[in-house]
Amino acid sequence: MTQAESSKVSAVSRDKVLIQKYAADFSIPQELAEIIARRYPEHSEAHKFLFPHTDQLNDPALIPDINMAAEEIMGAIKKGEGILIYTHDDVDGYTSAAVMYKALDDLTRGSGSVHVYPIRREQDGYILNPDVLRAYRDKDVRLLLTVDFGISNEENFRIAEQEGLRAVICDHHETQLSSFPIAAVNPKRPDSNYPFRELAGVGVAFKLAQFLYQQFFDMSAKEFYGLKKNFFPIVCIGTFSDRVVLRAENRVFCKCGMELMNGIAEPWVECLRKEGDIDIQRLLREIIPTVGSAAYLDPRLGVDFFINADLGEVTATYKELRATDQRRRQEIEAVFSEVISGVEVTPQLVISVVPLSKQHYLGSVASRLRDYYKRNSIIIGVKDEKCVGELRSCNLDLYKLLYRMRSFFGDFGGHKKAAGFSMKKSNLDLFLGKLTQYVQKHDPDVLDECDTPDPAPEAFLRRSDISMLKVLAPFGEGNPAPVLTDGTSVYTVDNTLNLNDRV
Repeated sequence: MTQAESSKVSAVSRDKVLIQKYAADFSIPQELAEIIARRYPEHSEAHKFLFPHTDQLNDPALIPDINMAAEEIMGAIKKGEGILIYTHDDVDGYTSAAVMYKALDDLTRGSGSVHVYPIRREQDGYILNPDVLRAYRDKDVRLLLTVDFGISNEENFRIAEQEGLRAVICDHHETQLSSFPIAAVNPKRPDSNYPFRELAGVGVAFKLAQFLYQQFFDMSAKEFYGLKKNFFPIVCIGTFSDRVVLRAENRVFCKCGMELMNGIAEPWVECLRKEGDIDIQRLLREIIPTVGSAAYLDPRLGVDFFINADLGEVTATYKELRATDQRRRQEIEAVFSEVISGVEVTPQLVISVVPLSKQHYLGSVASRLRDYYKRNSIIIGVKDEKCVGELRSCNLDLYKLLYRMRSFFGDFGGHKKAAGFSMKKSNLDLFLGKLTQYVQKHDPDVLDECDTPDPAPEAFLRRSDISMLKVLAPFGEGNPAPVLTDGTSVYTVDNTLNLNDRV
C-alpha cells in the first residue's frame, strides 16, 4: 500500500470513529451524525451547531467603539435631547430601527424624544440627506444614530458634523477604515477583534441595545435575554432577510427567534397569526417580501409594522403592504422582461443600462439577472444627467470593487455580494470600461458562473426518514440543505423538509 493510499484509509477510519462518537455523544441517528461530521469535524463546533443557545452569544463589549457609542446615547438621554434613528430602507434596516427604537423608548421612559427615519432611496441616495437632518434638528434632535447604514461612506461623518449633530454609527456594512471621528460600532471593521463578523445590521443593533440595557440598568446578559425576548423574533426576521451566513450567532438568533415567534404578545405577531402560525417558509415567501415592499410605498411603514402598539393599525398596514408586494412582483417581472432583451453578456459579467423609472426595482432586477445568467450583474438606470447602479455578485467582492473606484461616485455602499451607487452620467462610459477590466483580471474559472457543480451526497437517507433533518434547519447561506441519496436518486430538502430531486 502506498503512503497516499494509507493516508486515505486512515482518514476514512477517523471519519467513521467521529460519526460514531457524534451519534453517541449527541444522541442523534447515524445518518445525521455523518452530515454533522462532514461539516463540523471539531466536536465543540458540532455541539454549538446542534444545540444553539443564547449562552453562545458573544459579549457585545468586544465590538469596537460600543462603549463610546453607549456614552454618547446615555449622555443625550440624560440631557433630554432628541435622538434620530436613521436607517436603511429594507427589512434589515426596518428591524434594526425597530429594535433600537424599542430599546431607546424604554431608556427614555416613552418621552417621545426618539424619532425614526428610514431613507427614501430616490430622494436620499446612499448618504445622509442634509435636508432631513436639518428638519429633525429643528425638532430638538441633537444625536444621530444610524443603524444598518452609514459606515461605508466617509462623507456621512462630515455631513452630520456640518448639520450640527453628534453622531453614532451602528452598522454591518463593509469598511476599509480603522479610525473614525465618531463612534462606529461594527464587527467588520479591520481593527475589530469581535469573534463573529457576519452579523446582519439588526444583529449589531441588538448588540448595542443589549450593551445599553446592561449599562443603564446594570442588567446581566441572561437577564436581558429573558426580559427582552420579544427582540429575538425581530432579529430573526432581519437576519433571514439579509441573507447572512446562518452559522454561529446568526443561527442562535434565527433558532431562538423562530421558537419564540408565535408566543410573544406583540401586535405585529398577533396580526400575522390571524392567518396561522408563522413558520420559516411563510417568513421567507410572504412576510419578509411583504414588509420589504414598504420601500416602494412608504419606508416608514416597514418600521411602524414592528413598533406600532395598535393592532388595528398594524393589521391595516400589513394589508396595504401585501397589496403593494403583489403589484411590485408584477412590475418587476415586466421590467425584467424588457431589460433582458438588451443586456450585454460577457463570460464574467452581465450589464444592463436602462432609462431610470423606479429606482427600487433596480436591486431586484440585478438579482434576477445574476440568477438568470449565472454571472455577476450590474444594472444602471439613467435619468437626465444622473446614473444609479445596483450590483449583485456570485463571489466578487463588490464593496472592494466600488471602494477602489470611489472617485466615480457621488455616493456608494453595500456588501461583498450586493452594493449600489449613484454618479454623474458623464462618468458612465469610463466606469463601465474600468469595471469590465477589473472583472477580467480575476480568474474567469472562478467568476464566470454563480452556480457550482452539485456536491456529492453527504449521506444515505431514506426519504421516509427526512424528519430527522429538522434539527439542521434553517437552511441558507453558510448552512445549505444537505444533498442526500436514497440509493436510487439524489435529492435535497427545503426549510419545511419538502423533497427536491436533483437533476
